[in-house]
Amino acid sequence: MAAVRPMEDRQPDCPRLRPALQRRSLVRRCVGQAVLPPLVGIFGVAALGSVNAQESAGRAGWSIVPDIGIRETVTDNLHLASSDRRAELITEVSPRLRLSSNTGLVRGFLDYSLTGIVYARESSSNAVQQALRATGSAEAIEKWAYIDASASISQQNISALGTQTVGSSLLNDNRTEVASVRLSPYVRGRFGGFAEYEARVSFEATNSKRSNADSRSTVASLHIGSDSASLARLGWAADYSHLATDFSANGASGNTIDRLTASLTLAATPELRLKARAGRESNDYSAPNNGSSANWGWSSTWAPGERTTLDVSQDRRFFGKSHNVRFQHRMPRSVWTFSDTQDISTNASGAGAAGQRTVFDLLFAQFASIAPDPVLRTALVDAYLLNNGLTRATLANGGILTSGPSVQRDQHLSFAVLGVRTTLLMSAFRNATRALDVAGTVSGDLANGNSVRQNGQSVNLSHRLTPLSAISVDFTRTHVASAKDELATDLRSFTATWSTRLGARLDGSLSLRRAVFDAAVNPYSENALIANLRVQF
Repeated sequence: MAAVRPMEDRQPDCPRLRPALQRRSLVRRCVGQAVLPPLVGIFGVAALGSVNAQESAGRAGWSIVPDIGIRETVTDNLHLASSDRRAELITEVSPRLRLSSNTGLVRGFLDYSLTGIVYARESSSNAVQQALRATGSAEAIEKWAYIDASASISQQNISALGTQTVGSSLLNDNRTEVASVRLSPYVRGRFGGFAEYEARVSFEATNSKRSNADSRSTVASLHIGSDSASLARLGWAADYSHLATDFSANGASGNTIDRLTASLTLAATPELRLKARAGRESNDYSAPNNGSSANWGWSSTWAPGERTTLDVSQDRRFFGKSHNVRFQHRMPRSVWTFSDTQDISTNASGAGAAGQRTVFDLLFAQFASIAPDPVLRTALVDAYLLNNGLTRATLANGGILTSGPSVQRDQHLSFAVLGVRTTLLMSAFRNATRALDVAGTVSGDLANGNSVRQNGQSVNLSHRLTPLSAISVDFTRTHVASAKDELATDLRSFTATWSTRLGARLDGSLSLRRAVFDAAVNPYSENALIANLRVQF
């Protein structure tokens, strides 16, 4: 038997890839050669349409990809009731538009869908849901002034301890639409031939329709440091930031944090960089440690090759310790990722430490190591959702809406094992959230000094039957517990799906779903049959 060459030594001819994929520099790299082809085969060749669109975008600068989805759901428990269960036929029509640009002064992507939900028996509950994911950057003044922007709209649970559900079309009073937008202009450049600078102002706002979890924040920052383009082993930097936050639940009162740090960076080896920093910060929170205090920390980055990276950092802050650990390792047919973060979240949707709320968001982050290009990654996630009977609005726990600044610790572990025809995806998460200012005006899950802990697991097994069809099974479990009043909920769901390519631009799937929700108040079970069709124009 011939020896298998290491992935780094293989020639970049990618013989397994389709011609459309071969032209992509992304998939000519090691990760694309080892990981992307099985994913395309398993999750559906619909992703290839996005690849072709990007081929055109690479030449023209812009791509526009419209499509429309039709989803029929037959459920035996529309109202998620433990008794008096009501069956319903739910129709969802979802036109969607994807725009992307990878050249020129404006780069980024926008993905927006509008879903009309019609109930056969309870027409008074008909609704419209939005889903948006957009990010971009613009060069306002050549090589000096820039603007970053991002926006999102998604369905989120109001309370982590309230009724949870897998399907976003099921009637649930514990769900609301949350919109967030961020705008960040900045300038950067070099001076004196030995240093570089960046001055930035960021504005962020979050609004929810049916809760008081609304927030506004402004961050002004200035960075001055040694020229990163130089080959010097020792670098230096000075950073200042001013953060102002305002939550609607707190009335007119807001809070500020000012932080000044100085740091030294040492390139110990080409693969290892070390950094130490120290400084002071002040805040006007009533607890803990109101006033000014010293802070210090360290970080390291280890990258022994293209397939492995490890970033570790830790800081002593006025609220305690913050840290960030990120690990990623790729093998010829598997990807392993782990992250562990603890920090302040000044966003009502918890976007500081654990900013993932829907299944789409969770998979979009998980597939980052597989498909760095956001447009191609979006296509892969959409194909995955279709292949498993899910939608972009399907909720995934692991986050919490807050009415004030919070301290969050968030841990994620995931890995994918990719065979020729079979793929196994597994992930687990655990997070804990507490109010930053326990004496302040905080309502909801974190009121009266309470803290909320969440953990969950997800397992998905997909098998390609033919080049155009696949079957998959998906199991998820989420457990939520309250520290102070000892409330707890547990949601388990199982979905089996058959998906196929029905035409050149038409994909379909058929799914069976069962969900069981255990709680002290309003436990329920639900069964559903789901049919999906999606047409790309």
